[in-house]
Amino acid sequence: MKHSQLWATLNKRYRARLNACVGEQGAAMLMAIMFVMVVLATSALVLSILLAQALPYKNNRANAQAGYAAESGLEAALSFLREAEAGGSASALLPTTVADKGAAAKDEQFTKTAGGTVLLNNVAVNAGTANASTIAYAPANMSYKVEIAYFDGDPDASGTNQITTTSGLSGVKYAVAKSYGYINRYPNGRTGSESNPLRSMRAVYKFEQQSSVTPPPTPSGGGGRVGMGFYAAAPYNGRMDNQPTWKIIAKPDFDTDKNPTGEVKYANGSGTSGGSDPISPSSVMNPVNQTCMLATTKVVDKAETLDQMVDPTGMPQVGSALVIIPQAHKTSSSDSAVRYTEQCKANGTYSKLNTWVYWTDNTIRPSSDMSLCVTGADISSSNIRGGIAAPATLQKCGTSYGVNIAGQADYYTNTGDDGPQQKEKRDPNSTLNLYQKWAFYNGFINAGYLNELSSVQDQAAAYDGSLPESAGFSVGGVHTQKTPRFQVLEVSTSVNPGQDIRYLSGGHWASNIDDFANLQVRFLGASGWNTSADVTAWFDVAGDMENATASFGQAGEAGAATQQLVNETSGFCLSPSADGTDTYTDTCHVKSGDFNPYCYKKALTGNPAQQDSDLHVTDYCSAADHNEAAPDDHAEYDENTSTDGSGTPTKIWKSVNGAKKYFVIDGDKIKLTDNEGAATTFTRYNAKAANKSDKGTFQANGQCLTEVYPGDKIGGVSAYARTDGKPDVRMAACGSSTDYLDRSIKSQVWNAAVQWDSSGPSGGGSSGGSSGGTVVTTHEASQYKGYVTSKEIGATYTGW
Repeated sequence: MKHSQLWATLNKRYRARLNACVGEQGAAMLMAIMFVMVVLATSALVLSILLAQALPYKNNRANAQAGYAAESGLEAALSFLREAEAGGSASALLPTTVADKGAAAKDEQFTKTAGGTVLLNNVAVNAGTANASTIAYAPANMSYKVEIAYFDGDPDASGTNQITTTSGLSGVKYAVAKSYGYINRYPNGRTGSESNPLRSMRAVYKFEQQSSVTPPPTPSGGGGRVGMGFYAAAPYNGRMDNQPTWKIIAKPDFDTDKNPTGEVKYANGSGTSGGSDPISPSSVMNPVNQTCMLATTKVVDKAETLDQMVDPTGMPQVGSALVIIPQAHKTSSSDSAVRYTEQCKANGTYSKLNTWVYWTDNTIRPSSDMSLCVTGADISSSNIRGGIAAPATLQKCGTSYGVNIAGQADYYTNTGDDGPQQKEKRDPNSTLNLYQKWAFYNGFINAGYLNELSSVQDQAAAYDGSLPESAGFSVGGVHTQKTPRFQVLEVSTSVNPGQDIRYLSGGHWASNIDDFANLQVRFLGASGWNTSADVTAWFDVAGDMENATASFGQAGEAGAATQQLVNETSGFCLSPSADGTDTYTDTCHVKSGDFNPYCYKKALTGNPAQQDSDLHVTDYCSAADHNEAAPDDHAEYDENTSTDGSGTPTKIWKSVNGAKKYFVIDGDKIKLTDNEGAATTFTRYNAKAANKSDKGTFQANGQCLTEVYPGDKIGGVSAYARTDGKPDVRMAACGSSTDYLDRSIKSQVWNAAVQWDSSGPSGGGSSGGSSGGTVVTTHEASQYKGYVTSKEIGATYTGW
């Protein structure tokens, strides 16, 4: 000690002074004490520094280990999601084992919770088997916990909803995985309290998106009904007496594209004035009474001449307006001759602009560009009024929802929060929310409705404020009071060049054919959102306006999935009379979501019940079946599901006032019977049948169920035998049906998309031929599948 530097310093400074006070021996003792005190103080200081460094190191080590554990949990979640997705079944995303965090035996297993999430609980990273009851709970024990939830859209975007049921997993698009890293999670064993996680991480997983699209209908080269949306005058009831809706017309001349051309050859009198010729086997629809709709080849705000707005070399555009003109016209107001309209010919230079598809998702699209949809006016305050709110235009189509969309067969049965209908309402890009979805009942009516009833405000408030549903759109159901507002597609009055088309007037009032024949341009307009008073005429059943519109030769979603029987050529549905003694075809009643216009006829025509009632009390459809097919065109059968189309025996039946009735052949006619034993057993062939004449048919006694439109021929002989102009339904020789122009047609094909090769009958409506082929499924590129974002979150974070 005496040889240390510290001692030498103390000795030099204090020894002489201490000697003088206490002597030599006392000085040595005090020097020793001072030395010890200095050493102890220094040691304490060094110890405090060492301790201050050691504790953060310990914490940093635990934090790093917990982070490693949390990252391991995310990797485990990724492996689980990829494996489940690779299995191809949505149900694999939810394990069968029920979660129980208190059961050690369920550790290190993927389990499902009552809320529809996945739990992987207490997976040890460094302490042996995690599901053993003897697991070590050493201070260094690392473990993680994983939770996974599923969503129908981007979980970080508004309007997205968590999927909480197995049935809802068919629409899963994203998953969120949260992983929690622990050190010594159970310090007092499984029965003790649980420590908090030290690190937490979150990742978003995007599933491979599948897009199933049915190829659009193919415009055919001949035959079939005219694919129009509107008549100049309603063809039935009183109009046929004072308007020339039906005429006897000689076979026309044809151009090189096999279109009727030149002058219309009327057998009797004028084609633009007077009444109809008496309905006979030779009667046909007057082409002046038929219209065509063309997309403008540029965006127009002010009307121009037809040639300026419709360029035969152009294509439909985003923002195109829609022009309505007659299929035959007078060259001048004083001319009695009528000529076929060039722009309306089904084949040729204008076919890309005048051919329309009322598709299986209830959208209206130009067949030349199926990415565009006819779009109505939104529910902004300026459009809540009478009259025409705005011209209908073509816009990019939104996301399709409906019973015919892949994965949505439960569209009408699964109406819960996870069902397609609610997903459609919550999707800002759905065709419904973009005002592109159209139901049909005596005309095109928007599939949405505006419900201003105060009793639905709470339901409306549950939707994102950016969605039209938050303002009462498609919310609460249509009810029998006058509060709901509707929108229809209607034809404007004639428009002169230079007129601003943003301010259209009029509406399609079954007008005078002579006025319409002048080839003055009219536009398709979207009515303002108004109560029934403004749309009454559109639903005037048995009145002047009945059937004043057609449906482009197609039937939207109507078909087997909606319990309707649709003819491939006309797009009309099999419909018997009220007493069952008569069967014909008529425009299909096309519903959509919770709105079936047929069921709410009185609400639409301004004659609702005068007392409060349940929102789903209807006029024609019971509360129990308000989402079912309308009774008058309801038809069911057993479909042929064979891979070779070899045929399936089936009866055809329907419900009338709750009673089951069956179709029976009576001579060559079709009627209804209550007696199942007397019902006719048909053989149903699907579109895969080897024989061209069998495809999509119902056969009995060697004949096919056949639609006969005025002017149609069976075996070359005019066969129409009704007097009211409605298409007849009868049994006829298979493959024998032609139209009045002797073109083979698909009037014996029902609920089937049938393609005929060029060597055989071309058939199909000129509006689109086939209604679509095999479903094509496309996938997003693989680099978009998997984790798309990941980040650290607070250890106590409880959201998704």
